[in-house]
Amino acid sequence: MATVELSIDLGSKFITIFQKGIGPVLREPAFAIVTKVRNRLEIREAGYRAQSIMSGSLGGAKFIAPIKEGVVVDEEMAAMILKYFLDKILPKTFIAPRIKAIVSICSSSSGSERRAVEKCCLKAGIKEVTLVEAPLSLLAYTGSIGGLFLDIGGGKTEISAVTNRGIAAGCSVNIAGDAFNNAIIDNLYMHYGVKVGEYTIENLKKSALSFYTNDEGSYAVSGGGSTGSPKSLIVTAKDMRDAVIPLVDDLIEVIMSVLNQTPPELAAEILRKGIFVTGGSLHIPGLLEYLERALELPVTPLRDGENAVAIGGAKFFDNKELLGDMLGVRLN
Repeated sequence: MATVELSIDLGSKFITIFQKGIGPVLREPAFAIVTKVRNRLEIREAGYRAQSIMSGSLGGAKFIAPIKEGVVVDEEMAAMILKYFLDKILPKTFIAPRIKAIVSICSSSSGSERRAVEKCCLKAGIKEVTLVEAPLSLLAYTGSIGGLFLDIGGGKTEISAVTNRGIAAGCSVNIAGDAFNNAIIDNLYMHYGVKVGEYTIENLKKSALSFYTNDEGSYAVSGGGSTGSPKSLIVTAKDMRDAVIPLVDDLIEVIMSVLNQTPPELAAEILRKGIFVTGGSLHIPGLLEYLERALELPVTPLRDGENAVAIGGAKFFDNKELLGDMLGVRLN
């Protein structure tokens, strides 16, 4: 029986899969549109196709997002979506391959949350599962002996000071892409009395949010007015920046707290190398420069940041000794 080795990044908004010997093979939103057939839920669409339907009419179908802030909240649906993606990337053969996976998860996951991820993977058809904290995969990706990693995801941001012996200091906070969206929505409602939908704000954030103070762009959006009737307004880059900056300032305080807890030798390494940043929000214009000024440290985006965790996790297939050292166990 053939064996397929996969590195899976189970993020709060995206599932990313790297296949040993091939490379990155999938990165899709962890969403699904499901319908009930004979009292069972079946996936109609998943990933990007589900995301595109989400902005339209679902009819009798239901939108499911089974992973929230890096935690599996619906084990059955998470397993169904993961199996859907595995079926999409693996060849159809008479004898199904044996799947081994290194699965990168949030470093703050509790014991019950880790067990939920493991069960989800087993139900999806993965025969052998090794769970690894995502910051360890990022360290493997860089090939460094230590560093500070800032992973700004959709539901959570992880700040971790890491060495090849494990995580020395770190924490996860709910200051990330979703919080940015909610802050912009609240700001527009407070100042203009218009409630703009999450899908609209997500697209607006990606195309128009900027931390450069000389960015004076303006954009037309529509939403529901305070009386319930549709209403349009002009949103400026400053509107969005003013909404998000307090959250980023809070995030900077958390980063400083992690730095203060970091052992001296690792802190010296971080002083030389600066901070490595990954996650979707690193593409916001001017954000990295804003962080650099506040932290007085170099801030470096990881190349291929969207796939970095999955690529880093895959490196452990050929270096079980390093993974064992990081996890504090002996692996076969």
